[in-house]
Amino acid sequence: MLPFIDSEDDIYINLSIVLIIIKSLGKTSRGILKINNEKLHIFLYLIKNPTVLNILLRMSGKSTVFLNDYDSYSVASISPNFEPLFNGGDLKALLSILIAKKMVTVIYKKNSAFFYVLSGSGSSAEALLQDEYLKEVRLMCDKLKSVLSISDSQLNQSLSQIIKKGISVNVE
Repeated sequence: MLPFIDSEDDIYINLSIVLIIIKSLGKTSRGILKINNEKLHIFLYLIKNPTVLNILLRMSGKSTVFLNDYDSYSVASISPNFEPLFNGGDLKALLSILIAKKMVTVIYKKNSAFFYVLSGSGSSAEALLQDEYLKEVRLMCDKLKSVLSISDSQLNQSLSQIIKKGISVNVE
C-alpha cells in the first residue's frame, strides 16, 4: 500500500504559503511592518482553513472570500482542526528553513516583536509561485489586508469565540 501524503502537510506548499503571506501582508503601503510570529501563525491557519477565515471576516464586518464546494462542504471545513493554532512548532520549522535560505529577513523592533519581510531572493521565489491554489492563497491574503490593523489579542479573541461557538457553515 502506498503512503498517503496530506497536501496540508507538504513542506513545499507550506513554505510557499508562508512566502506569499509575508510578501502580501508583511508591510503596509507606508512601510509599516505587520507580520510578526503571532499574526503569521494566525494567518497561516486562516489561509489553510478558509471557512474559519470567512467567519472571522464576517465577525470583523469585512467582505468574505468565495469558497468552492470543497472548501464549503469537506469534513475539514465543517469540523476544522483548531489544534494547529496551539502548536507553533511547524511554523518555527518553516521560518527556520526560509531564514537559512536567506529568503526571509527578521527585523527586531524594540518593545514590539520580531517582524518578517522577504529578502530579494524571497521576493523572486514568491513571484514564481503561479499554481492555481497559490493564486487563491493570494486572493485570501488580499482579504486579510482588511484585518491587518486588528491587534494580535483581538484576533486571538475572535478565534477563541469561533472555537467556543463551534463552526457554523454559511455558504454564500
